[in-house]
Amino acid sequence: MAQQKFNFFERRAIWEAHGKRCAYCGDPLSFAQLEIDHILPEALLDDDELCNRILGEQGLSAEFSLHGYENLQPSCRRCNARKLAETFPAGRTAIELGVARRIRDQIEALIERFKKADQRDKLRFAIAAAIGSGELSEQEIGVVISAARVNTGIFRLSASFELFGDEPIGEISTADYERYLNARQALPAGMEEGLRLVSDEEREVRVITLREFQEAETNGFYALSNVEMQVAYRCFARPLAFLDILRTARLAERSFMDEPRFGLADISLVPAALLFVTEEMTSDPNFAGQRARLEGKSIQNLVSAGEASVTSVGSDLLAVEYDYGRTFMLEMMRADMNGDGIQDMLIHRGVGVIGGTYRSGSVMILTRLAQDEMFSTITADRLHAAL
Repeated sequence: MAQQKFNFFERRAIWEAHGKRCAYCGDPLSFAQLEIDHILPEALLDDDELCNRILGEQGLSAEFSLHGYENLQPSCRRCNARKLAETFPAGRTAIELGVARRIRDQIEALIERFKKADQRDKLRFAIAAAIGSGELSEQEIGVVISAARVNTGIFRLSASFELFGDEPIGEISTADYERYLNARQALPAGMEEGLRLVSDEEREVRVITLREFQEAETNGFYALSNVEMQVAYRCFARPLAFLDILRTARLAERSFMDEPRFGLADISLVPAALLFVTEEMTSDPNFAGQRARLEGKSIQNLVSAGEASVTSVGSDLLAVEYDYGRTFMLEMMRADMNGDGIQDMLIHRGVGVIGGTYRSGSVMILTRLAQDEMFSTITADRLHAAL
């Protein structure tokens, strides 16, 4: 008689990860018919000598758990009754354990996804009940939902972005990290087989997923032409930077950007040092110190002095021309991104020379540490220390 008990999330995840079929006969399996079988039977727990001998035959350590997902498979009643507490021949056992081992991570990811969906469903019922009883005001509802979404690893974006594949998304979930890495990116016409990357040894590879790009970069491959460099940033580097930050994002305990809400449109708070300067694209000593001269100034200071002009502005975006350069900034998300408890702002920053071909882009984090301060950037050192 089976001793291990399974909750609803585990049963559903094992069932779905194996394609809703019996692992042994391959027949379709309804959830109501589902039985979960131990490839190496639970009965081995009562016979240490036999258990250790079989584990040894399979090259498994004594720490191998008979109750782990790598030893579990969905079964129909007929196949499960036929197997009972028997052990398959060694070759068949190795095959079944190999299948279960490959699917284990998928089962764990599905369980997390189902749990988060369950939390959101419970939240909806709780909010509906609270509204009906008058316990929550309309203003409080938004606060509760926002907090709950972030606590379950779901972040609302400032707008819909095509970051992963070709489907615009308005929110992003930490639980889907692996799925994002493996998504096929939407590339321009002519790159159907993937973005070309080259190495110093004159080798070439084609990449089409974030994971492929990540691995290629680690192995020394890089984009060569201007077009390829732009695609590499827009379709690969920017989404990867976004994912790295997402992994540590959390609900902020304090904010100096909300209530009232401040953003990129408030140019008196946006540092002038964020603007493009020629020094950014050259090591020519004639341009050295350009950015240092902007320190302590806001974009509003430059606009008031007639040195810069705002060409586009919105609640989540800002475009400024200054000294033959153009800088475009777009807010993407707000959360605590470096673990200090204070709300930060994730932005895309694109720069270029007016009338020229030079273009560059990056993902940056802005923060505001007090009501009387401007926005400031979170440096790589501070961010990596938090990671």
